[in-house]
Amino acid sequence: MGEIFGIGMSHVPYMMNAPENMLRMRQMLMNVVERIEGQPFQDPPEALAQLGADPEAVAHEHHRLHWQAFDRLRAYIDEVKPDAILIIGDDQAQCFQANNIPPYALYVGDEVDAKPFYMSRFPGDVEYVKRTWGVTPDHQYHWPCHSEVAVAIRDELIRGGFDIASSNNLNSDRWQNGLGHAHANTQLFLHNDDGRYPIIPLFINCYGTDLNIFGTMASGQAIEARAAHGYPPAPSSRRLYEMGRAIRQVLLKRPERVLVCPSSTWSHTWLTKKYHHMRMDVEGNAEKMRWFERGQGSLMADYDSPDIENNGDHEVRNWIVAAGIMGNRPMEITWQVTSWVSTGFRVFGIWR
Repeated sequence: MGEIFGIGMSHVPYMMNAPENMLRMRQMLMNVVERIEGQPFQDPPEALAQLGADPEAVAHEHHRLHWQAFDRLRAYIDEVKPDAILIIGDDQAQCFQANNIPPYALYVGDEVDAKPFYMSRFPGDVEYVKRTWGVTPDHQYHWPCHSEVAVAIRDELIRGGFDIASSNNLNSDRWQNGLGHAHANTQLFLHNDDGRYPIIPLFINCYGTDLNIFGTMASGQAIEARAAHGYPPAPSSRRLYEMGRAIRQVLLKRPERVLVCPSSTWSHTWLTKKYHHMRMDVEGNAEKMRWFERGQGSLMADYDSPDIENNGDHEVRNWIVAAGIMGNRPMEITWQVTSWVSTGFRVFGIWR
């Protein structure tokens, strides 16, 4: 009988850049909001209080605290020594674009490539990447995957009524960076860049019709979304939760020890529609974090559109899949941060 362990974390793009560039990234997102809203960005009082008189010092401290949280999760991984890590992440029009958007997909190859530093483009980032990972920003990784478990999950899900897509090559004429940032960043932050622990990447279409915002980020216009007549909606939370339960049954019938890892920021300042993309849903996220802490993750199955989008919680769908896999096992919250300097509510924790 297999064993299932779990951790929860975020794939924070800000951490792919030197700490002094956190404010530059923040400004980029503020510019996106101004294009969407047609008005100047206004920080809420909580953000102004956190940023204080020295925002750069705050950025450096948040950078340090994120690494501390990642290190604690890696220590747990080394403690349980899993045979594979099932990374549950979203794809933001990277591996899967407007010409091919499944609601969910599994990578089933023996190895996956990744060039994760394509966003490390600010002054100081080259040195940061070399200092942190010992490579240059054009480095390509080749990470081992546990294809046997991945294929078993895919086949059993399909036989059980979950028509999941699969792939053994994530590159295309539109995307040449391999594994997308949600999964690749997670590998780097967990210090698994040496591939010691094989991975199983599971992709969830968390953003649904809001994927067009990434076209806006890149060019100021969602050109591709318009050409494709828009993006399909995200799968329902109930469906994702039930798929997680089905994955759990597959894993329990196998001999491997698998670590489940949803990787997401929860509410994003710049995605929260009910606050005009200028404030994250701190209160709602705090309540949902308590659900996980109390072993009530199943409540997430009833948290769905349009509330998810209004609250900027698109990526929490990754955690809903994990809730289905882990059942109502309580999560030990190892760190939580409401980071106005890096525009997100983040939860780090362990399912023992």
